[in-house]
Amino acid sequence: MVEGVGKGVTEAQHYVVHYSSIWSHLERNHSIYDLSVLADICVGNPFVVNYERIMELLPILCPEDKPREKQWYALVPRGEAPGLSVGHTCMFMPSAIGGKGQIVIVGGANPSGSFSHSFLINLDSHEWDIPAWEGLQSRYEHCSFVSESDPESLWVFGGAEQSGNRNCVQVVHTTDNANWRTLEVKGTCPSPRTYHTNSACVKDRLFVFSGGETGATPVTDPQVHIFNTVTCTWSQSESKGKPPSPRHGHAIVAVGSVIYVHGGMAGEKFHSDMFCLDTESMKWERVKAKGDVPPGTAAHSAVALGRNIYTFGGMTADGASNSMYKFQTDKQRWTLMKFEGDLPPNRLDHSMCVVPWVERTDSGVEEKGESCERETKHLCFVFGGMDTQGLIFNDCLVTVLT
Repeated sequence: MVEGVGKGVTEAQHYVVHYSSIWSHLERNHSIYDLSVLADICVGNPFVVNYERIMELLPILCPEDKPREKQWYALVPRGEAPGLSVGHTCMFMPSAIGGKGQIVIVGGANPSGSFSHSFLINLDSHEWDIPAWEGLQSRYEHCSFVSESDPESLWVFGGAEQSGNRNCVQVVHTTDNANWRTLEVKGTCPSPRTYHTNSACVKDRLFVFSGGETGATPVTDPQVHIFNTVTCTWSQSESKGKPPSPRHGHAIVAVGSVIYVHGGMAGEKFHSDMFCLDTESMKWERVKAKGDVPPGTAAHSAVALGRNIYTFGGMTADGASNSMYKFQTDKQRWTLMKFEGDLPPNRLDHSMCVVPWVERTDSGVEEKGESCERETKHLCFVFGGMDTQGLIFNDCLVTVLT
């Protein structure tokens, strides 16, 4: 039982109701960013994070450092960082001229409103930067993606802002200081919805399944919507098999030509199931997972590296989580990842991407050729999010993916 909650309400039920209340106001219903309302919902906690405290807990990873496995680090780029944020997306974009690339953070929201800006982490200079792109329609809990044939363009779909959900598609060419363009698309668009992912693209096609409609209610549409970035056309292909039930806050990630859907919620129900969609045959299958199967989780993030899927954080019936799981798609096995030292604060509605991290030799010179391949690790990068008490973050966290 939770103190102050009526009789007969379990701790799990309390968290579900608590999260649904936050979700309703942090998303689409009314004056969704009324700070006084949110402060009441979130038990009076201020919407701040003690970033210095996080840096005390976690070691700082500097550009020349070699990160250890099974260890979380704080990443602290120079310059002015974004403010507190939930519902944003982050993407790693390689450099066109042979550099280390950059991390792009798009949109998001906090009690002051939803955002129409983007921030960059330049991995060569280890600095924050604000690109000169204009024209992004403010949004959070949207989808970001990069197509195979045009890796220098960044696309966004859907999400929400104060007046409601979106279903528009925008794109920016990141290398020439262009502005965001809102596309005139062909075909039948999905209904407006939240759809928080950065990993649902197969080659030049974005796959959209389910998403958030209002408050804790998902869209009822069971259709798979496909957006072709080359033709700017939406289509709805007939799928085989039984699809997942409608949900929002689910993780959706592509591994090769297969889309995996994990978790999510509908009303007060948290889903723990996983489904996969073969995008060539368009056949759904329920994954018979084994191992350390995660509990029902929503508003978590997922990335893929090789054949493995990694999930972090999210909301369960017991509250926000800081657990990280690895799912081996070839073995259909979940593993709860173990770490040494302190863990990041629990969080949900954050963003996550995979970042190549090129280590340096003892002489301080980047290694070349084969040795460079051996000295390049892949980090899981996490930015922002919030906990169930209304504490919102703007920290950067990394750990080595193994």
